[in-house]
This record gives sequence, C-alpha cells and structure tokens, in this order.
Amino acid sequence: MTPFTRFVATALFAVLVALVAVLAAPWWHEANLGAGSSRPAAASASGVGAPPAPAGALILSQRLALALAGMGLALTLPLVFARPVAAEPPVASRAPLEGARREVSTLARLAENSVAQGEALSRERDVRRRAEEDMQLKQQLLNQSIDDKVRLGRDLHDGIIQSLYAAGLTLESVRSLLQRDPVEAERRLDQVRTSLNGAIRDVRACIAGLAPDQLRRAGFARALASVLEELRGERPTRLDLQIDEPAAAELGPEPSLEVLQIAREAVSNALRHGQASLITVRMHQGDGAICLLIQDDGRGFDETLPREDGRGHGNMRARADRLGATLRISSQPGRGTRVLVTVPRSCPAPP
Repeated sequence: MTPFTRFVATALFAVLVALVAVLAAPWWHEANLGAGSSRPAAASASGVGAPPAPAGALILSQRLALALAGMGLALTLPLVFARPVAAEPPVASRAPLEGARREVSTLARLAENSVAQGEALSRERDVRRRAEEDMQLKQQLLNQSIDDKVRLGRDLHDGIIQSLYAAGLTLESVRSLLQRDPVEAERRLDQVRTSLNGAIRDVRACIAGLAPDQLRRAGFARALASVLEELRGERPTRLDLQIDEPAAAELGPEPSLEVLQIAREAVSNALRHGQASLITVRMHQGDGAICLLIQDDGRGFDETLPREDGRGHGNMRARADRLGATLRISSQPGRGTRVLVTVPRSCPAPP
C-alpha cells in the first residue's frame, strides 16, 4: 500500500469512528434519562427540574451524521479514482524471469565461447594454409630446379657437345695436313678456334639462361645456317637449306630456340651416325602450323629395333613436347632419315 492510500484509509477510519459516536449519542442520552426516573414523583408531576425533551439533540446529531457521512464519501473518492499502483510480483512469478535471465546469460557465454573458438579455428586454418603454401612453393622450386637441370643437360648435349664434336673432327683432319698443306691446316685451326669460341659463348648463354647470341642478333635462317655449317666442318656433305623467315618469325624467340636445337640434333645425327652426303632442311607455313623438315640420304636405321644412340631422340621429343608440337622420325636402313616437326602457330613460350 502506498503512503497516500494509507493516509486516506486512516482518515476514513477516524471519520467512521466519529460517525458511530455521534449516532450513538441519542441512545446514550436516553439511557441517562431512564436512570433518573426514580426521583420524587412530585417533582416529576409538577415539572420542576425536569430535563428538556431530546428532540432537538436528535435533529442535531442527525445533521452531524449527515455531514460526517459526506466527508467520508469525499475522502473515499480519491481511493476510487486514484491510479492503481502495480504491486510487486510474487516470488512465484519472479522465478521464470530469473530463469530466463540465467538462460540469456548462459547463451551469452556460449556465444562468446563460440566466437573465441571460431577465431582460434580461423587462426589455425591460416597457419595451415601458410604451411601448405610454403610446401607448395618449395615443391615448385624443387620441380623448377629439376626442370632447369634437365634443360641444361639437353642444351649441353644438343649444342655445346655437338660443337665440340665438330671441332674435334676438324682437328683430326688438321693432323694429316700439317706436313702436306700447312696453309690449309692453319685455316682449319682458325676454324676450330672460332668454333670453340662459339661453344664458350653458348656455355655463357646457358649459364645466363639466354638464347645464343647468334640467334638474337641474326634471324632464324642465318642462325640455323651458321649452326649447320659449324657442324659440317670440313665434311663434303651438302646442305640444302630453305627457310621461310616470316614463318620462323611467328614462333617467337624461345620457341625458335627450341626448334633450332631440334634441327641441330637432327643434322648432327645425320652427319655422325648417318654419314649423309646431302642434308635437306625446309621450314614453311602449313594449315595453322609451322613445319620444319630435316631429311638426309644417309645410312638410316631400323625403326623396329631398339636404339641406344644416347639422348638425342629423347631430347628432341622433350623439346617438341614443351612447344606442344608434333615430332615424327621415320627411317629405313640405307634410305636415310626424315625428321618432321609441326609447331602450332599459337604455341606458348616454353616454361
């Protein structure tokens, strides 16, 4: 109960008490009059000393009762029209609220734990992802190192070794000319020196990972002619070289180098193993491709028999695969060898 309600109720109680007292006054007065009826009859008959009649007191008490009743009505009006004050919920009704608060608190803690666990998992995933990326990078570096080693071996075999082999053959021919024709021997020695200097340049190019200088400075046709002349040396073998320079230009620098090395290996095989007297080299544009043909009239070989001729054919096929090209080698004993390389015009640069 609010202080205002308590005050109104107290006042109403006091008014009601006063109203009861006023209403009981006439009966109390009559009771007193009844007690005084034992006085001398003479006095009562003569009317001397008798109290006044109670009619006036009754009217006065009724008026006071009416006034007090009106005051009680006025005091009860605020109780009727006063705004009710919400009572505190009982203990039984507060229990579900407390339970809901505990559940909300529990859910909040679970949400915080979930967020923390999610962040921990995210950090763990990042660590694992970085570790996987490091492993992939190391694997890529390892693969690249292996590829570079294989490519260096091919370049050494197809380029420098062939040049050194040609220089060795020229030196053998010089021995027989020292006494008979010193001038020719001197010329061939100069040729060997030039060939060795070219081999040194090729070694430097392999170390730097660059194309040979002669291919960068000259066009494909001149570079190929220079390589073939170096391989032939003093042999009487004839070279029939016809290169479509616009077709070679479509290959680009890196594919041109691969094609040049394939031609170099094929011509070297024709000279060393085939003992050819005529080697024909052609390059032209085909339907959506660029074709390189190397054909000789040498001894040839039996394709059905296994060959143990070193890494030459394997290197040529590996270079063709890097270009996405097609390599076909056909030969018959006594009828020479034919090597055909078909390079698509949209071939990518070798990796």
